[in-house]
Amino acid sequence: MNFEKLRILLIAAFMLVSLVPLASLGYKVISQGETLIQEKASSYLKGLSQRNAEVIKRFMTERANDMNTLSDIICTFGLTPLMIKTHFEQMKDQYNPYLGFFVLDKSGKLVFSSLDISFNLEFLHPMNESKHSGGAGVQDIFMLTREQEQIPGLLICTPLSGKFAETCSHLFALVDFRIMGTLLRKSNIEITGEVYLVDKNGRFLSASRFGAKALKDHISINAMGEKKQGIYETTDYRGARVLQAYQKVDAFPWYVIADQDMAEILNSIKALGREAIVYGILTAMIVFGLALIVSTLIVNILKSKYKYEKELEFQVIQKEKLASLGLLTSGLAHELNTPLANALLYTQIAKEELNESETGEQIIQERLSTVIDEIRQGSKIIKNLLDFSRHSQNDAQTTDVNKTLTKLMKIAGPHCASNKITVHEKLEQGMPDIKADASIIQAILTNLVANATEAMPAGGKLKLRTRYIPILKIIKIEIVDSGPGIPKDELIKIFNPFFTTKKPGEGTGLGLFVSHAMVRKLGGDIKVISSTGDDVTNFGTIFTIELPTE
Repeated sequence: MNFEKLRILLIAAFMLVSLVPLASLGYKVISQGETLIQEKASSYLKGLSQRNAEVIKRFMTERANDMNTLSDIICTFGLTPLMIKTHFEQMKDQYNPYLGFFVLDKSGKLVFSSLDISFNLEFLHPMNESKHSGGAGVQDIFMLTREQEQIPGLLICTPLSGKFAETCSHLFALVDFRIMGTLLRKSNIEITGEVYLVDKNGRFLSASRFGAKALKDHISINAMGEKKQGIYETTDYRGARVLQAYQKVDAFPWYVIADQDMAEILNSIKALGREAIVYGILTAMIVFGLALIVSTLIVNILKSKYKYEKELEFQVIQKEKLASLGLLTSGLAHELNTPLANALLYTQIAKEELNESETGEQIIQERLSTVIDEIRQGSKIIKNLLDFSRHSQNDAQTTDVNKTLTKLMKIAGPHCASNKITVHEKLEQGMPDIKADASIIQAILTNLVANATEAMPAGGKLKLRTRYIPILKIIKIEIVDSGPGIPKDELIKIFNPFFTTKKPGEGTGLGLFVSHAMVRKLGGDIKVISSTGDDVTNFGTIFTIELPTE
């Protein structure tokens, strides 16, 4: 068993079980948090544009009321230059937005003016009713010059009526529109947010926070369409990606725009994401440490259990193999007795010949060579027996099935011959090795061959066949005996532990159980077919072992 691979798999499982749900939760929180932050920013920008649109509307309503009041005063008390001048100056001082006032007659001729700013009267025209608000209307917005200072000015006009209507036509006032930019800049948002005013053509009516100049710079307002309000993502005049809300000012062709950079809006969630990554890494390190500790403990426990089971397995296999070998090696007594008897005989002859001076040295050498050969033959038999009884626990070994069977039959052959059992071998050559410990295969084959010989106490035929199935990548080993067969009621129990048909004390009932367990552990299978002659003339049993080569 590859315990290091198991340790890696356990650590990976711990990491997946712990971190995947955490990562999924973090992703969901961050994605939903991004949506919530955008919704919050959208709501705030909408409210900001609406509030500022209301402020501008109230400002213009106040200016209209001022103009209507001044118009009523003029129409009531007459157009006395000194009185009007004094009143204009008082209004200018009292109401900061005003740059000055002037009056034109019906022909457009200047009747009175309190302006100290250069202004081209040729651009003036009668009041447009569509811009009328409460008796006074917006005429236009101009860029005025005062002492080399550029000032955006809002021109407001109201008609004069009453007993002086014949001589006077309109009252005009110039409002310092910079105050509008000041009001809007009070609503600037954090670092990148700003509020500004544009007309229906996208021309700036108030200077922006980041350098757009009033009455000079433009933005695209195509996305607004005919709607009075809305919000969308766009690229602003700086080329930055912004979330932009707009609100039309009632009764005026102006739009209040409030926007903020998307990068700043999402900065908090990005910061949260960075923190989540840091915490995720720390959590992963902690989980990895715990997984390493826990997996090491589990692997160590499994190692000890595995070692204990291997020792038990080794003991059981050795016991069953030795029991089988005890049966199969009964014929070795004759095999060993013959070379030893020959060696003794030739040794005695050599000894007697040494006492006779006539015997040549060459003859004695031949006698001793024969003794050596006989002893070597006996040593070879014993060596085969010892090799076959050894047990290795190396899981990475490969085994040649044909060689294992050949070694086995060198040991079992004398037993079979002494019991009148004829052995037929048909071993396919060129087969690949199987990935298994040789001692395990030896134990399995020894047990099955021993069972087959026991089933033929009066003699019979033992057939050993091997063949390779390339398409399945398995090797089949068949052990066939011509014994009386296994009854059906016993056939289904033969692989059960402690099941045996032998007399008490002659068998443990673990041989076939252990062999079956070992084959299954190697990824193979054992199949058995047996006939007792009840319904056919042929007797015997066929054990088929299937072992994978990969």
